[in-house]
Amino acid sequence: MSAVKQMKALNKRLVPLYVSAFFHSFVLWYTIEKLFMRSIGFDNTAIGFMVALYSVVMLTVEIPSGILADRWSRKGVLMLASICLSLSSLVGGLSHGIGVYLISAVLWGSFYACYSGMYETIIYDCIVEVAPRSKSFDRLYGRAQLFDSLALILSGLAGAVVAAAVNPRVAYFLTAPLSLIPIVALMRFKEPMLHRQHAVISMRRQLSATIQAIVSNQSLFPVVMVLVLRSTLFYCIAEFAQLWLLALHTHAAYFGIASAALLSSLGIGGILVNRLRLDRYIRMSMVLAVIVLAGLGLIFFRSTPTIVASQAVFASGLVCVYIIFSRILHDNLGSSIRAGAASATSTAGRLLIIPIALLIGYVSQKFTIYKAAYIFLGLVLIMAFFVIAVAKRDSQTGLEHKTS
Repeated sequence: MSAVKQMKALNKRLVPLYVSAFFHSFVLWYTIEKLFMRSIGFDNTAIGFMVALYSVVMLTVEIPSGILADRWSRKGVLMLASICLSLSSLVGGLSHGIGVYLISAVLWGSFYACYSGMYETIIYDCIVEVAPRSKSFDRLYGRAQLFDSLALILSGLAGAVVAAAVNPRVAYFLTAPLSLIPIVALMRFKEPMLHRQHAVISMRRQLSATIQAIVSNQSLFPVVMVLVLRSTLFYCIAEFAQLWLLALHTHAAYFGIASAALLSSLGIGGILVNRLRLDRYIRMSMVLAVIVLAGLGLIFFRSTPTIVASQAVFASGLVCVYIIFSRILHDNLGSSIRAGAASATSTAGRLLIIPIALLIGYVSQKFTIYKAAYIFLGLVLIMAFFVIAVAKRDSQTGLEHKTS
């Protein structure tokens, strides 16, 4: 089969996966969550505690779910993610106080632990089944990110309308059945089986092999550090973004638009990473500079449009970094441990998110969210150091594709 026909067949094969990705991100309550939480008793410190709590849940569930995916089925784990998201939405809608809502957060943490790393791993293995190199990964995974972004934008706008026209709780209740649609889509998806072609070993040996594959490869240390820091930054900006709007006394009607702008970063980053050839050292350095400037905007800007623009640019740059460095990580790992290794890396990020989220919640409550933004800037500068360390391995490309 010619390369063109192979790519067409691969694109067709991935359609159910893109549908699943869309509905995993079509969550109506994301855009009004902080407003709803405030209405049932949360303050900034409690919000920081909630982020830390679901990060602890992810820390507990993420590596086991990744190894389960490598041993059993990646699309099966994504189906479990759908069930957790549906239950989280239902419990969230039934919440009238902090305690019950924290149960919703625990379920959401379980959803994201099962969701994290699965799509990138599946797409990578689909590509490798067709060709021994991963050069299509940035484009195809970027496309999945585009569907994520589209869903987040549409659901953000729709969620704001539902909350304003009816009740914020309705956004939670409507999300519960929609979250089960990925199960139907995944049933029609032909999962790659590269991870099932290796000899079955005990769970303990596989866990040991997964961790050793990351720890023993010294060249992967800065790659893992970039992914860990990027994960911390992205999830913190996503969780705390609405605190800037609350500080500016932004009208509730604009929350949907602001959320859509921020969440469009997934699609923008997915497009830019391929169009701008960000595997080039100089271009990636320019992206890092833009992220730093956007971080400064979060500290000094005092209007809703400029803050929203800074958040969107900040997050888009982080998405670009994530796609490039995820591919580098997978290029250096075998198929039998890819999902587990991706989950282990994400889990390491959770270890950092827990204290950072508590710190951001405390600083923003005691002072302002603008003071807390210095934390974001500091983490960006540390991440930039590791990005440059990887890029300088080859002064011309630095972030090139390697043979899988």
